Amino acid sequence: MSIEPPTDPLPNANRLARSLASMVIDRLRLPREGRVVIAVAGESGSGKSTTASSLGRELSTRGVSTGLIHQDDYFLRPPRTNHEYRLLDLRHVGPHEVNLELLQSHVDAFLAGRDGVEGPAVDYPANRFVTRHLDFSALQVLIVEGTYVFRLRGIDARIFLDATHEDTKERRRARNRDIDAPVIDRILAIEHEIIEQQAQQADIVIDRDFEVRRR
Repeated sequence: MSIEPPTDPLPNANRLARSLASMVIDRLRLPREGRVVIAVAGESGSGKSTTASSLGRELSTRGVSTGLIHQDDYFLRPPRTNHEYRLLDLRHVGPHEVNLELLQSHVDAFLAGRDGVEGPAVDYPANRFVTRHLDFSALQVLIVEGTYVFRLRGIDARIFLDATHEDTKERRRARNRDIDAPVIDRILAIEHEIIEQQAQQADIVIDRDFEVRRR
């Protein structure tokens, strides 16, 4: 289960990863007996995926074998279809768009020491999900990243990216992955109201300038 290279590099990503890895290793006393789950959460465009990928690679470099799961792979509907549902009724926006039960079951499988599971992976161009094998057998740490991953059970450390959708407009435009429509601002505002409440649960917070602070 390899960690993909980041798709939208952050400023000083390597320095951030080194700082985060040191904090996580110290906080969780890694390596240690038993498996460890780290959650990385934040708003759209805040840098969750890149932060999680960079942290995973840095931990692996330091001898702590690490894998990564993306919440985006666990939406109930593929991206364009999900957007269409949102346009019909903005009440579709929220954690109920995500199959958190399936994601939780895969986190539980990792913690139980199972070799792996068959999991979904989003194919953005084809607007569909494909199936892939998630091999947990050699992993000590599993990072789970996404907007709502603090809702999962069995989390040992929570990392929160504090940048809001207003802070990340240019970054989201540059990555050219999100659908560009006026309603997106309304959708992101709804998500903001839900996601910002998670900041209080964080053990480590990364501010909008990608500086790390411990709770």
